[in-house]
Amino acid sequence: MTKHGEMVVSNPPIQFEDGYIFRSNRSITSTPDIAITEFVANAWDAGAYNVSIVIPEEDNDLLSVEDDGTGMSDADFTQMWMTLNYDRQKRQGKIVAFPPNVESYKRVAYGRNGVGRHGMLCFADYYSVETWQNGVCNKYDVAISSGREPFRITHKDTYSKQGNGTKVSAYVNRRLPNAADMTDIISARFLYDPKFIVKINGDHIDLLNHKGVYEQKDIVLENGIKLHLTVIDSTKTALKSQQHGIAFWISGRLVGKPSWTYGGFQFLDGRFKIAKKYTLIVQTDDLMDDVLPDWTGFIDTPKMNEVYSQLKAHTDEFVSSVMAEQVEELQRDIIRETRDDLETLTMSGQRDVSMFIETITTKTPTISQDYLKIAVEAVIKIEQAKKGEQLLIQLCQMSNDDIDKLSDLLGEWDVDDILSVINEVDKRIIVIEAIDRIFNDKKTDELHTLHPLVLSARWLFGSEFDSPMFVSNSALTTVIKTLFNEQDFDLTEIANPRKRPDIVCLMQSTLRAVCTDRPDNEAGGIMKPDQILVIELKRGGHAIKADEVSQAENYVRQLRKSKTLHKVSTITAFVVGATIGDVDCNKKTDSGDIHVVTYGQLVETANKKLFNLREQLTGHYKEIGNESIVERALKEPKQLKSSSV
Repeated sequence: MTKHGEMVVSNPPIQFEDGYIFRSNRSITSTPDIAITEFVANAWDAGAYNVSIVIPEEDNDLLSVEDDGTGMSDADFTQMWMTLNYDRQKRQGKIVAFPPNVESYKRVAYGRNGVGRHGMLCFADYYSVETWQNGVCNKYDVAISSGREPFRITHKDTYSKQGNGTKVSAYVNRRLPNAADMTDIISARFLYDPKFIVKINGDHIDLLNHKGVYEQKDIVLENGIKLHLTVIDSTKTALKSQQHGIAFWISGRLVGKPSWTYGGFQFLDGRFKIAKKYTLIVQTDDLMDDVLPDWTGFIDTPKMNEVYSQLKAHTDEFVSSVMAEQVEELQRDIIRETRDDLETLTMSGQRDVSMFIETITTKTPTISQDYLKIAVEAVIKIEQAKKGEQLLIQLCQMSNDDIDKLSDLLGEWDVDDILSVINEVDKRIIVIEAIDRIFNDKKTDELHTLHPLVLSARWLFGSEFDSPMFVSNSALTTVIKTLFNEQDFDLTEIANPRKRPDIVCLMQSTLRAVCTDRPDNEAGGIMKPDQILVIELKRGGHAIKADEVSQAENYVRQLRKSKTLHKVSTITAFVVGATIGDVDCNKKTDSGDIHVVTYGQLVETANKKLFNLREQLTGHYKEIGNESIVERALKEPKQLKSSSV
């Protein structure tokens, strides 16, 4: 305790787990090309003019990288090499210092986080560093460690040596690199500088020299970052396929690998011929702080996304100008790929498809060839269809949002299923719309229009009757007809595309009876009416009175007394009119149930059953005239044939 009573805390020493260096610097300690590239970059940062790399042909031989840069004193080595994540820019600045008596010029340093020096651990667990300046050379043997230090100096020698420089070496026992491969990689990762010479096994490496320049320009982004853009035509240079794309060169060093995709931005489809022909070089010194420590890419930041976004606009401008030369070739390729289908079209259809290809490739020269092929195949199918031209016109008139919705719909639903659902909903809404429009119109020919309409729509009276199993039955119709005298009938033929013998037409009303059938085992399995629905529609403007309800009770009673029904059959009767008088609207009897409703109630109930879709589609049906909508509503759906008893 201190004299003020404070507790003195004894902190235990920090411990490093085995393999800490490998886990913390994975790319450099496990990828030979990155490791050797880092040594070349370190030589650059040290102000070297010459770098000599020796790569053995077999394991257990010496691999070394030597430069003629500034070298390090013992104090420098302790500070730089032995400090974890040594910040080169913070300690020494961004500009390279050159050895004494050597011509200097402005050279921007690559190093920032001090990870490149561990590159030899890619090939062995220990290595040697020889570094000399001012006539003194210090040689350090370094090995991986654990516990209180992740790596340590196992041996040190000091001796005289003239000049300046550093040599790092190790006896390779893993990941022996190929000298030819390293030559190609190093030559592609550093721009040509006549004052910076790199050799591998004595052979001079030709650092990348931009040949075949197609176009160059300088741009300044909105955030002030300056970029120099150079477009290289690979047909006029020795660039390999893996070097195509956008190549970012920061202070003369390549970041990662050229690519047409950065962040969330695709600058160009790599399958395009233009993508395989050109490389876009982006040179700048303003993005050094945004490069990953191992130079394999950029740090994901809003700043870099903004750089990509603004750069894409310039890239699109270039691509559009170049693609104008490629459009004709793209058009020919698509025509060749769809030739068999095109030959099935008429001459006019072929001209239409050709015009479509020309229009879309001219307006969007960067369109994917695969996407264009899909679009052309779709247009060909539309041309082959009977209503293809009409569909094309409709698509052209749709908004982008509507086209997206249509695409989503077709992605989830089969066209036949869509038509099946729409037709069923449309058929029901049409019936409601037609009834609503004419039931209060005194000019309506109710017998020939309104009554057949309602009598054919069983679903209006309940979901239990909405089945194709409910059909007309001649025996039921005969029983009902016997209830009336000859003068009660209206002998006028129903104005319908078909004659309707199942509808009983009276002077003041119209009746129809439908049913389902069930085998009667007591009668030898003969089919007999089971569920019976009787609908009586009163003439327009008619108020339903008590005697008319009593008349409906009589229908039900007489049907029950007849010998035509199944013994467990049920009878439900509806009396429908314009208004309702002083009557009981729902009545149960021993023979069956009688319900009294108005046309308006049928319409309102049907609206609710259809989830108020009619209200949502008001605009669609409002455009249809009264005559047309009634005509459509009266179209009879096909039904099961009735069984006679």
